Amino acid sequence: MEEGGSSTNSSEEIVYPFVARFSLFDDLFRITCGFLKLLQVSSEKVIVKDSGGRTVESQLLPLSNATLRIRNRYVKAYLGKAPSETLKYWLAFSASVPPLGFSTYTVSIAKPTGPSSTISMVYTSEDSTSNSIEVGQGNLRLLYSADEGKLTHYVNNRNKVTASAGQSYSYYSGNDGTDKDPQASGAYVFRPNDTFSINSESQVQLTIVRGPLLDEVHQQLSPWISQ
Repeated sequence: MEEGGSSTNSSEEIVYPFVARFSLFDDLFRITCGFLKLLQVSSEKVIVKDSGGRTVESQLLPLSNATLRIRNRYVKAYLGKAPSETLKYWLAFSASVPPLGFSTYTVSIAKPTGPSSTISMVYTSEDSTSNSIEVGQGNLRLLYSADEGKLTHYVNNRNKVTASAGQSYSYYSGNDGTDKDPQASGAYVFRPNDTFSINSESQVQLTIVRGPLLDEVHQQLSPWISQ
């Protein structure tokens, strides 16, 4: 008796889970183009595709500690417990919408060996070898002082213009009203009594985030002010 055998090689198709789909509407009579930063993700392997299945360039920007604290606070307030998953990045990608039309983009987990979003490079002002740090894409750039940790100038390369720029923070105390005018400051009524400037007690370190689509600057100016 002749004994024989056969084997069958089978490959199982891996289905990568769907994450989100966005439809963008345009009520203007012109094409609208720009960058979207509207989804927080936990995976480094994310891909964005348009309605035709074409890969769209995208970028992952790390979530700041201030953003994570706010998210954790809201999740605990609504669900009564801390979030089970730690998100790591903002997802940004370029999008365009036709006049009076809409465009659809799909965000999903990328294949292990396929293309995926670019992870931003992150460094601090202490790592800079120059006192002036330039941030921005395209014609408009912002200049920060590494020594002071402050915005100092903006540059418009199209018009060859460089001008001074700065940021300041303040808060106002609400007006309680008077006998002649009892209207107090409150919901939908902006009636300040006085304005007070907020000054940082020391130099604030800059965290610079760079990528192919956009750059960001993060600062923690006080326990309750961050940008």
